Amino acid sequence: MIHRAATPPDRVRTSTVAAAAIILLYTLLSLYRLGAVYAPETCWTSGGKGDQISLDLGGEREIGSLSFYLGVYENRRFRVEVGSGSPIRWQELPQITMGRVFQWGRADIRAKGQYIRLTTLDQSTEIRELIVTDSQGQAVCPVNRAEYPTLFDEDWMYPGYSSYQSGTVFDESFFARTAYEYLHGLRSYEDTHPPLGKLMLVPGIACFGMTPFGWRIGSLVAGTLLLILLWAFCCRLFDDPWISVGVLALMALDLMHFTQSRLGQVDAFLVLFMTGMSYFMFRYQEVMAEGDGKKSWRYLWASGIAFGLAISCKWSGFYGGLGLALIWASIQIRQIRKGRIGWKELGRTCMVCCASFVAVPLLLYLLSYIPYVAMDKELGFWERVAKNQINMFRYHSQLDGSHASASRWFQWPMLIRPVRLFRRWAGNGDLETLALMGNPAFWWPGLAMLLGSLWRLTERPEGGRRLAFLLTSYLAPLLPWIFIGRYSFLYHYYPSLPFLALIMGWWASDKGKWGRRCLWVCVAASAVLGVLFYPVIAGLPVPGEYVARWLEWLPTWDFTS
Repeated sequence: MIHRAATPPDRVRTSTVAAAAIILLYTLLSLYRLGAVYAPETCWTSGGKGDQISLDLGGEREIGSLSFYLGVYENRRFRVEVGSGSPIRWQELPQITMGRVFQWGRADIRAKGQYIRLTTLDQSTEIRELIVTDSQGQAVCPVNRAEYPTLFDEDWMYPGYSSYQSGTVFDESFFARTAYEYLHGLRSYEDTHPPLGKLMLVPGIACFGMTPFGWRIGSLVAGTLLLILLWAFCCRLFDDPWISVGVLALMALDLMHFTQSRLGQVDAFLVLFMTGMSYFMFRYQEVMAEGDGKKSWRYLWASGIAFGLAISCKWSGFYGGLGLALIWASIQIRQIRKGRIGWKELGRTCMVCCASFVAVPLLLYLLSYIPYVAMDKELGFWERVAKNQINMFRYHSQLDGSHASASRWFQWPMLIRPVRLFRRWAGNGDLETLALMGNPAFWWPGLAMLLGSLWRLTERPEGGRRLAFLLTSYLAPLLPWIFIGRYSFLYHYYPSLPFLALIMGWWASDKGKWGRRCLWVCVAASAVLGVLFYPVIAGLPVPGEYVARWLEWLPTWDFTS
């Protein structure tokens, strides 16, 4: 625990102001270009195969393409016909597929005619907006658009292309869509993870609509709360408040944390809760070291609640729970050896743990299923929950194949393969891409400091209680992936990052003045690389030559091809 009496009050005040400034700047920068605050809302719907959209362009034209904004149903196929003359002679063209939901897409037509007829080939189709362009790329307004008022009423929202700003990217098409379905009582699409993470996206959509800003703002709040929690963690760990500021700055400047906090996915919530359950377990360890066993129970309850919230977002929250179990067991063994607790007290503590880490998480887990079950009237609550557990296990245990951005667990700390979420080349050579990667100035020195800390722990195991706690919390979400055969991604390393930053702070504190200088060199370098890599972590259009020349450091860092 930090010895506040030894820390001058002015250093505490100035470091707190610095930490608040870092968190505020991070939040403001994350809000910048988070996503459009508007998106098509009205829609044309089809309840079955064979429904048609027939458009009259008012005269013979060279038709270039169709642009569209799809609703909740993905991969909708259409038969396309172009007609001319009187009577109309129809020419059938290759069918098109409208693929990604809540994102602008385009299909080339390249035919001459006055009429366009689209016939649905799937059940339950929903199109929120449709744009017809000629061979010069100019929008053509059908003369019979009044017959389809919901298809042509929001064409001003079309940016001319699909982008991170205007629609879903990567797994947002699953998670954000499912959050929308929860909000409106629809049958949910994504059921390969528990419901809570998607429920956390619902308030943003309810407040700001089914827009990119709406489905991403919840993750941004979680990312900011994680920084606040990390600051609280640092203040318990380090005597020097400026080491705490350095650790906070490293996490705020991490490229993965920045990008994950700006995506309508569930990982930001998972990491917030996993870090929270470790923080409260650390507080429990502190209070137990002071000899107040009953007072410590409140922290067990808080840690158990955070654990329940984590596993209700993703099952990988269980990995962190294994680390908590090891830490709790080591605390009890230490207390027994020192004669501070007896077997009777240990039994009461075990009962509290059963309630806080089994009963409470189970209750939270089940409560998260209420919106999920409410929209399915065919099965009862328990049947629906049980069926989903089976489906999730089958999905993750049987997931095979490959993915261009996949990587193995031992590659993650070395930042071998970023995850490319989105890419679009503009005609002028500009590239708009979004990648999930870490900050090399944080990850690579952090790995070296982690290995050095491990060596230090072997030299003085009795004096490294806090370090052992941090190492356990870092390794617990990572090591289970050794035994998982399915393909995985760099973002599975995200839960370990807060503890990597804390380990760097511990290493800097242990090394004294020289260690503090190293920590701040890493912070300064992280800031420089944050600016350098900002375009590829924020979806900012930049010249493709810049990305290829300055950002593709390793052969596996492929942002352009």
